[in-house]
Amino acid sequence: MAEVGRVNIRLPSAIKPGEVIRVRTLVIHPMEIVQRDKANKIIPRNYHFVHTMTVSYNGKEVMRNEFTQGVSQNPSITFPLKVDKPGKLTVSYADTQGKSYEGSVEVRFS
Repeated sequence: MAEVGRVNIRLPSAIKPGEVIRVRTLVIHPMEIVQRDKANKIIPRNYHFVHTMTVSYNGKEVMRNEFTQGVSQNPSITFPLKVDKPGKLTVSYADTQGKSYEGSVEVRFS
């Protein structure tokens, strides 16, 4: 299995100032699903899944998402982002075991 916590970010190959681009991100994570017993009661344990994704552009938070354990393994998220100037795009994930994973790319105009 690939390294848990690795974050990939993909941007369009050509970006213009003021454009709304499509950002694709993926985090390698097992995303454990809640298990139930025969009586349909949740089996208590600390399930391991990503619960928060935060996106920052040039140091300013521009988006925050919260997930449940119903999201599939190695979640891939696509979102729009308006880019007015070049800068650093950072995507961070936090999981239920207190670990954080982060990836970043430089947004450049072409």
